[in-house]
Amino acid sequence: MNAYLHAIKIKWRNSAFVRTFNLHDEKAKGRSCFLASSVLASLASQLSGGIFYTGFLLSYGINIVNIGIITFVPTITRLLSMFSPFILERFRRRKAILTTLSIIANIINILGITLLPNIVTTEAGRVIGFTLLVTMSSAISAIIDPGYSAWHSTFLPNEIRADYFTLSSGINSFLTQGIVLVLSLITDSFAGSPQQLVIITGFRYAALVVGILHVVALAIPKEYEYVRSKSKIKISDIFTLPFQNKKFLLTVLLVAFYYIGSSLTNASINIFLLQDVGISYSEINLINAVYFMFFIFFGKMWKKFLKKHSWFKTFAFVMFLQGPTYLMYAFVTPENYTWLWFGIRLLQHVLGVAANTVLASMLYVNLPKQDQTNYISFYNIFVHTSIFLSMMLGTFFLSGMDGNVLNIFNFEMAGVPILLAVTGVAQIIAGGLFLKFNKTLIPDDL
Repeated sequence: MNAYLHAIKIKWRNSAFVRTFNLHDEKAKGRSCFLASSVLASLASQLSGGIFYTGFLLSYGINIVNIGIITFVPTITRLLSMFSPFILERFRRRKAILTTLSIIANIINILGITLLPNIVTTEAGRVIGFTLLVTMSSAISAIIDPGYSAWHSTFLPNEIRADYFTLSSGINSFLTQGIVLVLSLITDSFAGSPQQLVIITGFRYAALVVGILHVVALAIPKEYEYVRSKSKIKISDIFTLPFQNKKFLLTVLLVAFYYIGSSLTNASINIFLLQDVGISYSEINLINAVYFMFFIFFGKMWKKFLKKHSWFKTFAFVMFLQGPTYLMYAFVTPENYTWLWFGIRLLQHVLGVAANTVLASMLYVNLPKQDQTNYISFYNIFVHTSIFLSMMLGTFFLSGMDGNVLNIFNFEMAGVPILLAVTGVAQIIAGGLFLKFNKTLIPDDL
């Protein structure tokens, strides 16, 4: 019995989890802080965003097009990332400024939006107010996010990156979605009652507290020296340096293309599910809550696949499979969602274990060792501009459809389903591009 327990103890000490997260090694301790911060950030995001945010806006009479505007307009502020190196590279230590600005952004985004409807009573005024508040918060994030990424990149070397993102995503999903599922059941129990809005508003106040705790956890890891190749700081370096590193540049372009095709329904999918299909809060969050189980059952399989193949080849394979799921998603209706929507989402969970790990790693795959704030800012600008353009196109398309439908093979398809179908085609094309440039983009250190 003692020998058996000893063997388990040794196996635990040599496990990927202990190797990735522990409090003995300085960098593993930092990753442990990132894990705690990630869980808190996701919980705050779920409480103040996602399906509850959509419900909050719908409760105040905001329609699908205006929700799209509120959602996509602030993403253009990501262009402000170009000023991030110009500001942050002047500081040898950035922890204090990043922490302070992050707390301010949380207060504006969560508390400001929660209080605004009590101050502004017209729909037009609320749309403008919501948009301005989210834009202010997003602008601050655009400045500080490259600083956080440059600070934390040292803790995520290539040999540990797949384990980190796979494990953290699974743990994050288990803890966050479990809590949110319970809260969704509470929310659904007040369906059709004014108390539902009171419950959702209460979630937002809780999100503010959790969001601030997330920032505190993020500030604990050690701050290492930032390596620079130049003594003089220039804004133009953001755009000139990446063009001197073709692997990094091409990686950014491929990821940006993926997001252009995959963000068309970011602002409208929850409205489609709630209003058009008639799915409840608890059903949506139930399917999200079981995501962690797919990390348990499929995490090891995808890690082996990643080790055998490259980041890019893995992502291509996933896109070839995931694209068709969005084509099927376009045919979800109130009559068939109990089997079709649930089936699609479960299949997307299987693929999501790999897709989310690869996407989270893409920034770091060909990231140079020097001037990282510049490269990260360039990455953020391109990726978020792609998301902005995609969401803008999606919102304008829905506005142009104005509730009309297209008859496709005797199936009446509305605006959001059409966009889902376009997303499916775009992901298949993205898979082809990632496969085409796979050999070109293999990192030099592999």
